[in-house]
Amino acid sequence: MTLLTLTAAQLRWHRLIRSGLLAPLASAEAVCATLVGVQAQIMPAAGLALWNRAPRFTAVELARKLYAERSLVKLWGQRGTLHLYRSDDWPLLFGALAGQATYWERKAASAGGDLDDYEALVAGVTELLRERASLGRRDLRSSGLPLDDEHLSGWGGIFAVLVRRGFACHAAPHEGEARVVARERWLPTLAWAPPDRQAANITLARRYLAAYGPATIQDLAYWRGRTMSETKGWLCALGDEVVTLLGDGLPLVGLRETLPDPAVAPPARDGWPVRLLGRFDPLLLGVKEKGWLVDPAQYGRVWRPAGHIEATLLVAGRIAGIWRYDWRGGGVTITVEPFKTPAAYVRRAVERQAAGVAAHFGAPLAELSWRTL
Repeated sequence: MTLLTLTAAQLRWHRLIRSGLLAPLASAEAVCATLVGVQAQIMPAAGLALWNRAPRFTAVELARKLYAERSLVKLWGQRGTLHLYRSDDWPLLFGALAGQATYWERKAASAGGDLDDYEALVAGVTELLRERASLGRRDLRSSGLPLDDEHLSGWGGIFAVLVRRGFACHAAPHEGEARVVARERWLPTLAWAPPDRQAANITLARRYLAAYGPATIQDLAYWRGRTMSETKGWLCALGDEVVTLLGDGLPLVGLRETLPDPAVAPPARDGWPVRLLGRFDPLLLGVKEKGWLVDPAQYGRVWRPAGHIEATLLVAGRIAGIWRYDWRGGGVTITVEPFKTPAAYVRRAVERQAAGVAAHFGAPLAELSWRTL
């Protein structure tokens, strides 16, 4: 049988389609389900990821879906980072992460202390959580429970442990403080029948390939934050659902039912969408190897120290610059730094995108400026 072969352009075009960047997806819930989560370490960035994929999505709508309708839920997920998920995917995520300890649990186990004492501490915080409408770090500091500074850190601490165990999710922040709430209180009608770990991870592998593939085995392992051995096992379990192919000269695996047609060529450059992607956009997090997205010489301008990922200008499926927004006089100011002088059609598209970013935040566009370094 002839091995399916895709050019670099075909691969990029297909990934934009599957990511919801070529044609909008039906809703924010559909985006989170399709991409199996949208990173939410920075909430405005998560809102922009949804705005880029769901029609006219606003920051107000994000707050409503998270904290009023609760059709989205904020959890510690893959790679130990915060994500937004469709709420009814919570049991699946819990099943996939079962038995995978958080940093704080691993540290407790390696410290040589009494793990029974640690479990008693977790039980005490869980009891406090279930007694209250929501729980914040100020509550924990005044509780008398023996919690050290690391367990009260803004990077998760005891809250990440509670989320990983399926006890809690993030509630609306209050007075600048992050808060969590008990699952049973927040989503009392959510059917809680998590699949076993292997079945859940096989499902996630299938959904990953549908959204981000074709991809390498290393890409899936990177996205999940798991070992190559585990990843190969999940793909093996998918059997004939998975197809091996070549994309841009690399050996890839793809989901048979979502493979692109190799006879279809992408359009000319001006037929591709021009996008202002927010920081930590899912497209940039979906694969380990970034060469298909950005020239090596520009990599350091996008992927910054301490794990930061800049907001990016996407042209013809590749990163063509970075951008930032700020607030000035009640309006949004946007500064775009292209890697080279942009074509006229790119400038026009960015003007439309910039107005859309401002509308997403419910504010006028005060200024759009270009800066070439």
